Amino acid sequence: MHRVTHIFRRAADALLRAPFVTAVAVGTIFVSVLLTGTLAATLAAGEKLVGDWAGEVPVSVFMAPGADLEGAGAAARAIAPDAEVVTVPGAVAMRRLRASLGAQGRVLDGLGDDALPASVEVRVPTLTHARALNLASRLMAIPGAVEVDDAAVWVARLEELVERGRHVGLVLLGLLGAATAVLVSNTLKLAVYARRDEIDIMKLVGATDLYVAAPILLEGAIQGLFGAGLAVATLATANWALLPRIRAALPLTARLSPGDVVPGRLVVALLLGGALLGLIASAIALRRFLRRPGG
Repeated sequence: MHRVTHIFRRAADALLRAPFVTAVAVGTIFVSVLLTGTLAATLAAGEKLVGDWAGEVPVSVFMAPGADLEGAGAAARAIAPDAEVVTVPGAVAMRRLRASLGAQGRVLDGLGDDALPASVEVRVPTLTHARALNLASRLMAIPGAVEVDDAAVWVARLEELVERGRHVGLVLLGLLGAATAVLVSNTLKLAVYARRDEIDIMKLVGATDLYVAAPILLEGAIQGLFGAGLAVATLATANWALLPRIRAALPLTARLSPGDVVPGRLVVALLLGGALLGLIASAIALRRFLRRPGG
């Protein structure tokens, strides 16, 4: 316990002795984690929106003429109890089509209200491509069903969009993390170089590499954690301040909550990532000094 306390004391003393190096390292990690958090928050919001949009895409069951529409609706509710089921008579479908065409709707004037088949629309929250296909096959068992539009193509495109965004984000995060580790390690080399005599003396009296390195590695982890904490605080503040304005300007984002954009798991990941980034940067900066011929 005494050794652990001593290591923490040495790390704290070193941080206070080199405030400029500490500020530069913390600032660099702050910028990196803030950019990372902003990208991750954007992806999290995008995934939530895509999930909501997928839930708005209906799986439509088109019925044969004269089929029991209300009975078909009840059968659909039994198949998908968590879904929103709406029965759409042919006349309602025709009015929808006219309204969607706007001024061009007059081209349908020669058609009767029964020109379009009645249908049952099934909307499932967080609809996935696999579930859309599975649900469509089960809905075909409804008495009077002629065809099922499973919406799988649209859902698959939305899922592909999210997956591509995730891959691009991971690549960018990797590049950003590597660049930050190099920048921070170059900054920390200044602090380690200033203590080279201290390191040499400790090595000469028999100190192990771990004993020499532990305070310096702890410094990097503390700097990384502090920089990440500042970035998380900035991100959370911006989230609470800007999200209401975004929801007011873009109706599609109305369902987003602050927890959807900056979830708890993202906060934990950013804090741990910042500490790890500082630790890696310290290890890179320290490596050459532990390998010095006099050590």
